[in-house]
Amino acid sequence: MSAALRVQRGFYDAFAAAVAGQIHERAILVVHSGAGALVPSILRASGSIEAVIFVDALLPHPGQSWFDTAPAALAARLRSDSYAGCAPPWPKWLPGDALGRLLPDAGMRDSLAAGAPAVPLAFLDEPAPDWPAPARSCGCAYLQMSSAYDRETLEARASGWPTERLDGHHLWIMTNPSLVAAAITDLAVRLSEAA
Repeated sequence: MSAALRVQRGFYDAFAAAVAGQIHERAILVVHSGAGALVPSILRASGSIEAVIFVDALLPHPGQSWFDTAPAALAARLRSDSYAGCAPPWPKWLPGDALGRLLPDAGMRDSLAAGAPAVPLAFLDEPAPDWPAPARSCGCAYLQMSSAYDRETLEARASGWPTERLDGHHLWIMTNPSLVAAAITDLAVRLSEAA
């Protein structure tokens, strides 16, 4: 379990400090999945981020916990399946053989599952920090890979962010990295041209 997951509270700040400690020059932050909610804390912790690209990611949800934003059935199942104050590792959150369909390569699937820690319920219950006017401090863009992120893409588009849609799935970042990298690069160029 990472050091950030061992904290009792202040998870957003702990994750942000861990990320900011790895940024030593001007950078574009690329976040995937649940990491999108961490962006406000990361921006506060690092003065070196000039743009953020959300990739099939949650958008910040100030004042709401992850449990507040999750489907009620999933939240109830995670609470029910928790052990020692932790929800199961996130690959186990997927229904049935969904992970097998997303990652048909058994080695890749096993590696992902082995590296995923249990998730503290306290983190999933912690309200997310404020998200004040991000576009003033840096540019933002959104890359959608799956229909599960339709709402986030619409919100990003409504905010005037550059957006792009790939017709794939949530883990295309692993199974089709060249295509995803090209789309991220395209969005980075669009953000730099708009700056």
